[in-house]
Amino acid sequence: MIAAEIMTYNTHGLPWSRNTANDIIGWLKTVKPTIVCLQEIFVDSTRSLYCEQLTRYGYAVATPNDTSVTWLSSGLLTAVLESEFRIVSSCFCPYMYYHNVESFANKGFFSLTLRDTLGSHITIINTHTQSNTIVSWWFGDDIITTIRKQQFAQILQFVKGSSYPVLITGDLNCEVSPHPYIRFLRVANCNQTKKHTFTETGEDLDHLAWIPLQYADPGCGYCDIERNGPLLESCKVIPVPWSDHEPVLWKVRIPKPKQRIKE
Repeated sequence: MIAAEIMTYNTHGLPWSRNTANDIIGWLKTVKPTIVCLQEIFVDSTRSLYCEQLTRYGYAVATPNDTSVTWLSSGLLTAVLESEFRIVSSCFCPYMYYHNVESFANKGFFSLTLRDTLGSHITIINTHTQSNTIVSWWFGDDIITTIRKQQFAQILQFVKGSSYPVLITGDLNCEVSPHPYIRFLRVANCNQTKKHTFTETGEDLDHLAWIPLQYADPGCGYCDIERNGPLLESCKVIPVPWSDHEPVLWKVRIPKPKQRIKE
């Protein structure tokens, strides 16, 4: 059983936005989550600042090799406390499906496999999925929901066959998972738990997700996955003034999967 505190935060680090990196970095120093998953760190100098400062605070920092492809990078950055985890491997995969303004950034998912001090492994996937665009205003949300489902399906294909537990986190841009094989964690796995992370609309867009197929009994589909799967002990939305999103601190226990993914 792996225990971790995971923080996810869309920093709203667009090139024309006010640079709040020093504020966020100083704040992370005081909160010091085990794993930090950040989105929208688009500016190269800002990315370098995060890497330099978080390393000083005891983190191993990983960023994708995702520049010089589109106007903006993926904006993803993941950091883990070296006293708790070691980074075993990392991989960035650009999404095959995206729409409209998303083409200006190298959108994708950043996967890190980690090993804790007891030798157990976990895969953390940091991502920022398709946002709503003007197309959804004209033609409805179905086209955007379909793209997000395709993006989640790409993640599932990537981790297919993994014997390590997989968690997916970041700005997932939806309140309900569009894919049946990816489920958003709730406190005590209760779907009635509600929070909001996008202050402008009060929507719940930032999540920690798991893959129920990893915890199903062999040959029994979804048998008893709620008992077997990850346990979200607490979920705290923290009001800070530096972004249009609010960071979320997740305290989670992750058991070893029962079986490999066989979608």
